[in-house]
Amino acid sequence: MARLFFALWPDESVRAEIQAQVSTFPLPGGRLVAENNTHITLAFLGDIDAGTRADLIREATSLRITPFSLTLDHVGCWPKPKIAWLAPSSPPEQLFRLAAALHLLSQNCGLSLAERPFRPHLTVARKVACLTADIPLQPISWNINKFCLLDSISHASGVEYQVKRSWPLKIM
Repeated sequence: MARLFFALWPDESVRAEIQAQVSTFPLPGGRLVAENNTHITLAFLGDIDAGTRADLIREATSLRITPFSLTLDHVGCWPKPKIAWLAPSSPPEQLFRLAAALHLLSQNCGLSLAERPFRPHLTVARKVACLTADIPLQPISWNINKFCLLDSISHASGVEYQVKRSWPLKIM
């Protein structure tokens, strides 16, 4: 069994730009997400056996979503899970199409996923006592040309996300 999810995985330049900005944020009581774990979850799958993983990989290969650009330009915080995040103020429609397509293909592979609206965000800190003021953010542009299947591996020192497979987005 592996704890898997589909996600957008930034390249090194986008990852470095995110880290440079969030390292200056006032995050009361919080801890930054490790730079090498930076991502946007598209569909959380949970604990998956090898057979279902093979089905997910096969089905994901057939997805056709046009590449798109995403601009992270909004900082926020959710008090209940105590996370600070970055998000696009105007998410592109292709992002929602990709998340919906991955949700549907996961269901077609026999998975029961949570039925909640997709709220695109990139978690930057956990255990934050929430932000008390607006935090300025220089917009971060991210050209999305692939999506990935990631494995969440727990260690005594924390969680590590590993890319298991990636697929290019394809012009329709």
